Amino acid sequence: MQHLDQILYLVIFLLIVFAILVLLRKKPPLGYKRVEKIFTASERKFFIHLQQAVGNEFYIFAKVRAADVLLPKSAKDRSRWQSAFNKVACKHFDYVLCDANLKIVAAIELDDVSHGRADRQERDKFIEWACKSAGVSLIRFKTAKGYVPKELRQEILRNIGN
Repeated sequence: MQHLDQILYLVIFLLIVFAILVLLRKKPPLGYKRVEKIFTASERKFFIHLQQAVGNEFYIFAKVRAADVLLPKSAKDRSRWQSAFNKVACKHFDYVLCDANLKIVAAIELDDVSHGRADRQERDKFIEWACKSAGVSLIRFKTAKGYVPKELRQEILRNIGN
């Protein structure tokens, strides 16, 4: 009987070790696939008109991570700073305008129908507040069937104070 107990304990022990090894086994990293186009059709159309609107006066960068434009102010509490950083690290601007010295002039958002959703409106309010607190001009355009570069330019210049 004692012999059977020892065998049972050994089997249970081996099963536990096996289960631990299976759980701890590293899985190979998940592969990636290439995204064929950086823009949706409406973003591409707007980009072309935006480029015509700003000409050689500004550089346009697309899909810029918000944390590359906005950083939290210094704080003694590192976790508070990290929390604020994380809020912008996972967001991006559709376009960022820079001058000839690559100084950020403005962030541009192209608002499609998704901006009517509650979660997007909450995100938009946060981004507007963050830009305002950092002194970054945020210019919003609604998606449209077409754009007039001259009108885009006027709106940009009006918002950046030129």
